Amino acid sequence: MKSFDGFRLDVANQWLWQGETRISLMPKPLAVLRYLVEHPGRLVTHNQLLSAIWPDTYVQPEVLRRYVLEIRRALGDRVESPRFIRTFPKRGYQFVAPVTDDGLPIAMEDASAASTPLVGRGAALHDLDRYLSKVLSGRRQVVFVVGEPGIGKTSLVDAFQRAAASGVNVAIARGQSVEGFGGKEPYYPLLEALGLVARGPSGTAVVDALATYAPTWLIQFPSLIRADQQAALQREILGATRERMVRELCEALEVITQTVPLVLILEDLHWVDPSTVDVISAIARRREPARLLIVGTFRPADLILSESPLKTLKHDLQLHHLSHEVELDRLGAGDVADYVAARFAPGDVPAAFGTVIHRHSDGNPLFMVAMLDHLLQQGVLDQEDGRWALRVPLEQVNPGVPETLKQMLQLQLQHASQAEQQLLTCAAVAGQQFTACSIAMMLDGEVGALEELCEGLADRQQFIKFAGTRDFAGGSVTIYEFRHALYREVLYRRVKPAQRVIFHHRLAAGLERRCAAESELAAKIALNFENALEYDHAIRWLLRAAQNASRRNAYSQAIAMLDHARELLPNIDDDRRMDLEIQIVERISSAQYALGEMSQSAGTYPGRAGVPAGRSDCR
Repeated sequence: MKSFDGFRLDVANQWLWQGETRISLMPKPLAVLRYLVEHPGRLVTHNQLLSAIWPDTYVQPEVLRRYVLEIRRALGDRVESPRFIRTFPKRGYQFVAPVTDDGLPIAMEDASAASTPLVGRGAALHDLDRYLSKVLSGRRQVVFVVGEPGIGKTSLVDAFQRAAASGVNVAIARGQSVEGFGGKEPYYPLLEALGLVARGPSGTAVVDALATYAPTWLIQFPSLIRADQQAALQREILGATRERMVRELCEALEVITQTVPLVLILEDLHWVDPSTVDVISAIARRREPARLLIVGTFRPADLILSESPLKTLKHDLQLHHLSHEVELDRLGAGDVADYVAARFAPGDVPAAFGTVIHRHSDGNPLFMVAMLDHLLQQGVLDQEDGRWALRVPLEQVNPGVPETLKQMLQLQLQHASQAEQQLLTCAAVAGQQFTACSIAMMLDGEVGALEELCEGLADRQQFIKFAGTRDFAGGSVTIYEFRHALYREVLYRRVKPAQRVIFHHRLAAGLERRCAAESELAAKIALNFENALEYDHAIRWLLRAAQNASRRNAYSQAIAMLDHARELLPNIDDDRRMDLEIQIVERISSAQYALGEMSQSAGTYPGRAGVPAGRSDCR
């Protein structure tokens, strides 16, 4: 179900609703609306729409204009002030209203649609194909596809479904657990999946099997039952228990799969209801042959947060070798480059552009697609005469944080407690990596309690992760790191400027008091004083950082730090500026002289690389 500004698009049944009212819309306009809704915030060209809706037929682009007009009438939309569909003359259309799917922006979870290339998932697809082969020989299989939000679970399942449907004769049905329905709507994803397969090509066999072996399930689909059958069915299921429903469905599915292999795809099982968990458990444990494959997707972090009963079941099934897990990792730089090359071919996009996108997205497919879509909207990427081109120099490409990603991250933040949100805010100020002691400096809190909060978030794979330990001040401290740089960026932007200044001052002052003996901290202390608008202190610590770099023969880094210190001088009062400028210029000259000497004697004096600026043991 896709929702947008008071409307609901029931994709499974091809209906459009406004509240409790069903809106009349013919199949083709509905198909156009669905395509636009499934690609929100993105310019969809005329050719893309025509290829998606009429793949094997030539259709004049003017037809689209007529169908979009019908959609606008149904939605009450206006061309001059669009709430839903914006027109780009001679180019295409863009769906501009926020779209949600079960509580998350539709572009948020696994945004790689079937129309975009799937990269880096060959091994995962091979595993799913292998499990399907076992199913075809009569060995039932339960497989969980797991990974963080946006990692591409739905895209993988989509690709597997297309491959399975185009290969052997199988029936495929999909259902989805819905946030907020847990405990309220028993068997929700199973009912959705069975309803789809019952209306599909194998529908007659499915209905017959349910009527004979699972009447408690057939009664759930009034549209599939004749009026004269309903009374008899009601009498037959009188006093039915939950255990009976589970047993009946297991038996019915085994009968159905004697006629045709069945693939049940159940998505977002981190929100699954307990009744559906009972069915999955019973199916996995039965020993009778069945050409049945259950593919379930879930996010590990949300599985823990929702305290889902699936967590215990998954561990038990794995312990007894009754289920399998396909875990999706982030894409490598080569995978992102392959995606860019496939999506923007033919074109004049530099080969290194993929590297830039990988660096900013950190290999998360959702972030990758959202950033590329964002660059398209900004006109940084554009198409002319059938060829794609980058309209700015490569070094100026900065995708930033698209609005859709901000919405997703803010929704995820709602699942964190108030104390955890406050901790994450301070962590964003501290940097991509941080420690509990750096948070304590900003909050004036107890390090032990903050350490427990950090451990909890890292254990749940929520926002942050462990990044090792380092020796500091006679002991060892745990380093934490944001799971993605975008998490930190969004959190940092949420902090009001005045509050940022306060937090940066507290951190700089705390580091200065407690960590001054650690030479690597000088650059970090300088950065925080600069962000606290205390430029005098910032320059003083930059001078010390440059001195530390020079001691390690890292003269280029020393010069860079001193150049930055000189850039800060206009913020200093006149009476102090002259003295600081003299110190900076003298040290730049000394570093440049030493660098020249080292270059001339490179054959006999190799020197050593300095420690990267800003690296510290207390973040």
